Amino acid sequence: MANTNYTREPIVPSMDLFGAVSDEMRLKILLLLDQAEFTVNEIKDILDIHQSNASRHLAKLSSCNLLKDRRDGIKAYYRLSEELYLSDRMLSMIREAYEELPDKDVLKCRAAQALEERSDKTKNQIHKLDQAGGSLKAQISLFSKLMQPFEQAVDVGCGEGGDLSLMLCNRCRHVTSLDCDPKVISGFQKILKQKNIQNVSPKVADMVKTGLPGDFADLVLMSQVLHHAMDPRLALKEAVRILKPGGTLALLDLAQHKEESFRTTHGHIWLGFDRSQLEFFVKELNCSIIESEIIPSENEVDKKLPVICMILTKNR
Repeated sequence: MANTNYTREPIVPSMDLFGAVSDEMRLKILLLLDQAEFTVNEIKDILDIHQSNASRHLAKLSSCNLLKDRRDGIKAYYRLSEELYLSDRMLSMIREAYEELPDKDVLKCRAAQALEERSDKTKNQIHKLDQAGGSLKAQISLFSKLMQPFEQAVDVGCGEGGDLSLMLCNRCRHVTSLDCDPKVISGFQKILKQKNIQNVSPKVADMVKTGLPGDFADLVLMSQVLHHAMDPRLALKEAVRILKPGGTLALLDLAQHKEESFRTTHGHIWLGFDRSQLEFFVKELNCSIIESEIIPSENEVDKKLPVICMILTKNR
């Protein structure tokens, strides 16, 4: 008898589902929303179709639980659903189908242009440590678990000012600080020069393609960055790849919440994570969860959200 012991995934195959993804225009919409969230108007402009057609295709995909939408005034932003991101086999099949689209590169270029037009509105509103999920209590909890010295540390998504990289450089021989924004890295380089800090190397890099060699670091820190990832599993996979066997992956991120405005004000893609959701993401990686803690907000006045602190180690 064939082995049918598959991992249960949220998206269950059905005739309606395959009918939805077999349409070329709907596949193009999935391709766009795999890049970022878009409004109906942006989608119809990129695909050069009538708004009523765009709305009809979006409704079909949403009915199969492939898309989610959020409201911002009169606008509706669509994105791939969390359930689809958690359905590895279905997502892989859809992404492989993208390659059959003859104009896939043109669509990606148009999507990038649409995002560039929006970028000026949010580029100065990056989520810092002292904002919604960055309470002092959360930072103390994280660093209390990282008291031992490390040789090579990587701070993924160091952010403006590189606060955590500066903390790490006092207990690590060398720190590599990564951020996808060249302006952030340029500003951090100036700070390091002013402080005459020699053991921190800033680098422009995406969290899913760091450009670092495998088995590079004995500590990888991901603080308040995973909710910006299109596919959190790819970001975690890359973090584990650059980690030495026996090394530590320290993860701090928002617990699941309903603050939809964060998608616009802070550029968040995911509204935090459920602890079991993160455990689902890491279950197929070559690592073990050492600690997992939900840290509540310090008080109601601060209006800070709970965060998840998770410590993993890469198996030898």
